Amino acid sequence: MSQQTANGSWGARPSKKRIETVPATVATLDKFVNGGQEETARLNVEVPKALRARVKARCAMEGREIKDVVTELLQQRFPE
Repeated sequence: MSQQTANGSWGARPSKKRIETVPATVATLDKFVNGGQEETARLNVEVPKALRARVKARCAMEGREIKDVVTELLQQRFPE
């Protein structure tokens, strides 16, 4: 069994200072629960085969996923 020393080896007394917190919104909590990412939804779009092939090839060359490129383009076109 360990003993507490006169200098407080168990640690300092908790501060009585009030910690200011930012109120959490539902969106913030959802993002936290989802591991830092926003909740997603599936979006199905028909595009010409030739366009799909170009997009797929360019994304492969750049090491990016198609969903990331499409999301980026949609966010540029429809800002909040």
